[in-house]
Amino acid sequence: MKTSSIEILDPESGLFVSLTSGGNGAIMLGEDVVAAAPIPVGGLDPLVDGAPLELETEHGDLAVSITSTGEPIRLDGDLIGRREASLIETRGRLTHHGEEINLECRGVLHRRDEDTDLTGRLTRDLTVILADGGLICLTAAAPGSAVNHGDEEAVAAITHPGGYVAFGDVLLSTEYDSAGRQRRATIEMWPATDEIAALHGAGSVVSGCTARIEGATVNTALFRWSLDGHLGLGRYETTRPAGPPA
Repeated sequence: MKTSSIEILDPESGLFVSLTSGGNGAIMLGEDVVAAAPIPVGGLDPLVDGAPLELETEHGDLAVSITSTGEPIRLDGDLIGRREASLIETRGRLTHHGEEINLECRGVLHRRDEDTDLTGRLTRDLTVILADGGLICLTAAAPGSAVNHGDEEAVAAITHPGGYVAFGDVLLSTEYDSAGRQRRATIEMWPATDEIAALHGAGSVVSGCTARIEGATVNTALFRWSLDGHLGLGRYETTRPAGPPA
């Protein structure tokens, strides 16, 4: 597997970093987009456990070290392919307009089977870093450019201090604005076993940006979530190929 994307969240400073290999790269500070640019295919391959991440922004730079923590989430499907997501700890600094912000925060490192080809498919990927130390990862893919829940493949799992749960049935419902950007969403996830209750949650956008890369529209957003009383933050990104609107 190769590194496909990374996200970093620092609630104290409001920093949100989202980088996707061959896709969108965004750095946001509060509601301000500090930098947004395409990331070359393979551009994140050097990122492994303990590796530094260094980026130039329009008004400074970002430099952090990365350390994986906890059990990775593993997802597999006919449309989404095979992938992993791991919680990470990041330490470093962000320099912005001459001000230096020290960072000690969490994030998620994603890896994907290099044979997976998502060209021409609508994909929706979200993570939730829970305040109690857990991680939820959900990914969905449709064969075309429109959301049709009957044709969409959606897979999710959660890892947390109490264990690991894979979900057998997943529903992600999203409300979009007039430009097609995700504004609010709900998730319902039913475990494969009856011994564990279903998980329900709702989220809303905190900040976001849009990029157009190789004919596709990529909407990257930071969402705030509440899931059965548990709070969390995480990236919700949609990649929509050129085609009729959903």
